[in-house]
Amino acid sequence: MIRLKTILEQVSAEEQINNLLDIIKSKQYERIGAGDNGIVYAISGTDYVFKITRERDEFDVASVIVGRESEFTCFVPVVYVNDSEKMYIMHNADPLPQQYKTAIDNFYARYTKFALEMQGEVSIFDYLDAEGSRETERTLVDFLRRLQQQVERTGIAEFDLDLDFKSDNVMLYQSKMVLVDW
Repeated sequence: MIRLKTILEQVSAEEQINNLLDIIKSKQYERIGAGDNGIVYAISGTDYVFKITRERDEFDVASVIVGRESEFTCFVPVVYVNDSEKMYIMHNADPLPQQYKTAIDNFYARYTKFALEMQGEVSIFDYLDAEGSRETERTLVDFLRRLQQQVERTGIAEFDLDLDFKSDNVMLYQSKMVLVDW
């Protein structure tokens, strides 16, 4: 049996998405960033952003995690995806404090060295399991362990190897680290 509260929440969420789409259609947004594969825009008057991407794998991840905020807490919540436009809407996130950026950059530098020594395809999680957790701040190790489980939960083949984990792609959402680009 579906509860009235659940129905009202679904209607409210749909109205919210429609309002966001109306704002986007009326071109009330501002470009706030761009990377190798896409452009991110802030939706005016809201705490949401949308991204248009050329990267199919990135869009596939957004399609898996959309609406599943409680299951994929290491990813910024995605609230809407549009396959034909290769666009998705997600919550905005806050900048990462410098101490976290430094910890991620240091971890990534050690991972890169490890990957070269291994002479093969290794993920950040392979490094974390082998030796990375010993030299890394506990907060980051905890985040990476949760991220590892959630990457596996997506069911996307080789996502762990393709994951674009670097400090520019990690931000804070509700005071917790999240990936905003993957």
